[in-house]
Amino acid sequence: MIKQNNIVRKKYVILILSTILIGIQFYRPQKPIYKKLTPNDIIYSNKPPKEIANLVKNACYDCHSNETKKYWYSNIVPVAWLIDYDIKEGKEKLNFSDWETYPHKKKIETAGNIMFQMYEGKMPLPIYTKLHHKSNLSKAQQNKITEWINSLVK
Repeated sequence: MIKQNNIVRKKYVILILSTILIGIQFYRPQKPIYKKLTPNDIIYSNKPPKEIANLVKNACYDCHSNETKKYWYSNIVPVAWLIDYDIKEGKEKLNFSDWETYPHKKKIETAGNIMFQMYEGKMPLPIYTKLHHKSNLSKAQQNKITEWINSLVK
């Protein structure tokens, strides 16, 4: 009898959790809408070589620009909430779409932080590189990006 009660409880728990998971899919906080390209964008205004532009776009732009792409999994709650939070945090720290609006001192600090984050393996986020293989940068690619960004702040 106790075994049957445990099975019934497990079924109720699964039913309740499933209902909650399905129900929260309908809660959609409004997401900001961004323009695609601005004259303040680091790539638009500084015209890097195509290879560097592609590296930066593939590794950085989804979280650090106004050109965030939408992927199938970014619509599944609660994953969508985590992604939205990461993007919001990323843009607060660095938004390549606003690069030209930064004072020179902030550009210098940001360039140093980019280099540090990349070399420490903190950026792009490891979970992001697992899902987006083009964002997984070699040391040589990291060097190209940081050398180019550092050339902008000299």
